[in-house]
This record gives sequence, structure tokens and C-alpha cells, in this order.
Amino acid sequence: MSETSGPAFGWRGLGLDVSRHFFGVDDVELVIDLMAEMDLNVLHLHLSDDQGWRIEIPGWPELTERSSGSAVGGDPGGYYTLADWSRICEYAGRHGITVVPESDLPGHTTAALHALPGLNPDGRTPDLHTGIEVGFSTLSTDAPLTDRYIDEVLTQLAELGAGWVHIGGDESKVTPHDQYRALVRRAVDAVHRAGSRVVAWQEAADLLDPGDVIQVWDRGIGWQGVLDAASRGVGVLLSPGDRAYLDMKYDPDTALGLTWAGTIELRDALEWDPRQYIPGLDPAAVVGVEAFLWSETLRTRDDLSYMLLPRLAAFSQVATRGSGIGQWQEFRSAVGRQAQGWTERGLRWHRSAGVDWPD
Repeated sequence: MSETSGPAFGWRGLGLDVSRHFFGVDDVELVIDLMAEMDLNVLHLHLSDDQGWRIEIPGWPELTERSSGSAVGGDPGGYYTLADWSRICEYAGRHGITVVPESDLPGHTTAALHALPGLNPDGRTPDLHTGIEVGFSTLSTDAPLTDRYIDEVLTQLAELGAGWVHIGGDESKVTPHDQYRALVRRAVDAVHRAGSRVVAWQEAADLLDPGDVIQVWDRGIGWQGVLDAASRGVGVLLSPGDRAYLDMKYDPDTALGLTWAGTIELRDALEWDPRQYIPGLDPAAVVGVEAFLWSETLRTRDDLSYMLLPRLAAFSQVATRGSGIGQWQEFRSAVGRQAQGWTERGLRWHRSAGVDWPD
């Protein structure tokens, strides 16, 4: 693709987890600045999980009053007021970036279950979770408050979003299959009634409608659900953990990050083709790509920039050109020059091997 024909993908995103550790408005604005420099146009904020609830929801004050103060490791939490959210969206809008809110369900819901006893069939309130384990929490169709919670919270998020709401749907390991299907479908319908379209993680592929988007993250789940969804007109958003999860360590010695999807060095983040990642998928079904930065091990602004830079520049190359295969030599020269600006702004970044970095 020539550089004059415009970006390859309409959805060129970055996801940021503010639930495991909370990042304030100023930190989010830094992320937006970096996105704008690299021609990315969707900021996906993961606003609720087991460890904390991060967005004010009118009519549901318990969510922030009881479940916003926690984070992984017992660190301080926080949340965005409606004024904070407006500031983020306005700042993003000035940079041509759409903000997509996510409230994960039916798993990853300990913060909600802690805040609202009516979401628990037995009425008992679980403790807040400050570890990084996953897959142990769930909403239930048997709880008296579940339907109202899904309808009203997702309707509020639709009002805060710009036409998209992410409903999660991943790692619901203790949710009975029939309940999982009922709960996710309830969420899909609530978002549609509110006039927005749905994004969901890969596990929910067969529950989405044409015009919705399924977000691919784990090859271990398999591709059949994604292929079937794409054949029905569901868009496919590529965020494979082994290429696009920028919370993975650069190498085994990196102090920050995790390794469940392996390690991702700069060249790994560049040299892949999203349209060819899933065998048998019609390339036309790929609506875009989204890098993701999960925050189990990240606490500070420096942590954010260190894990993003320089890999976000490589991801941007994939997002704008459609593929990074065969571009290493050109890219390594360009990113070396780009890093000078990061240093001048006082940003912390990683000196990946194979690049002539400025002194």
C-alpha cells in the first residue's frame, strides 16, 4: 500500500487497562498524545474488572463508593467522574480519537459483586480482589439485580461512548454455559437498544450480530467461532496476545510485564500481517487492529511509556500500512530518529536491540 492512499485499517486502536491499576486523566492524555503521533484513532478503556470499578455511573453510586479504591497488590485505586470522562473524550476528540468504554461481564466482575450484594444469588458480598488471578467471578441469572444492572449500566456506557460499547465476555470460567449465553445476549441487546454497537472478546463470537465486532486475543481458543461470526457480517478486530499485547515483556529479563503469551520484542510487534493471522478468514472481514496494555505490573506514567515505546511505533506501522512484514530495515531507521523526541519530552522508553538509538 502506498503511503498516499490512507491508513489500511479504519480501526487503529490501543486498549488501556485502568482496572488492575488506575491511571488518572493526565496519564490518559499522555497515551492519547502518543496515539495521535502514530495515527491511531480508537482508545479502548477497560473500566471494570475484579480489582476495581473506574467510572461513575449515575444511579449506581455504590460501584465507585465501594469498589473504586482498590488495585492489584493493595495499591491505591481511583475512578473517573463524569467530568473526568468528558475531559478525556474532548481531548481525544481534538486528536481525532474515539473513546470506547468497556465494562467486562459476566466474568471479571468481583468489583461489581462487592459493590452490589443483589448481584449475588446468596446475598453474600465477596471481598475485593487484589491479585491477578482470573476466571473465578461471574454474574448469575439467578441473582435479583442482574438484569437491571446489565440494562442500566450498559445504557449509561452507551451514553458515554461514541457509538460503541465493549461488553467483555472473556475468561468466564465458572459461568454455566447456558447462563453465559443468556447474560452476554442480554448485554448485546441492551447496547443495541441504546443505539450503539457491540465489541466483545473472542469467546462471545457466536452471540454477536452483523455490524458488531469481535476482538481476537488468544489463538488457544481456536478460530471457528470467529470464522462463523465473520461469515454472518460480524467485524473482526485483531489484538493477538503474541503480537499486540504490549504488557508482555520485551525479553525474559524485563522487569515489568507478563509472559503468558511469550515475549514481544520490537521486531515481533512489527513483522506480522493481521489479514493473514487467522487461516481461512476473509481479509475483508478485518475491520482493524488494536494493541493492548494490561496493567497488572504497571503503576506509573513511566511504566506506561516504557512498555509502549518503542513497540507502539511498530504496531502503528502495521495499523496504517496493513502489514509490517518486510519493513524492518526501513522501520529501524525511522524509529531511531523518532526516539529523540521521546527523550526530549522526558519519556521513559526501552532500547530494543537492532536499532541505532540516539545517545
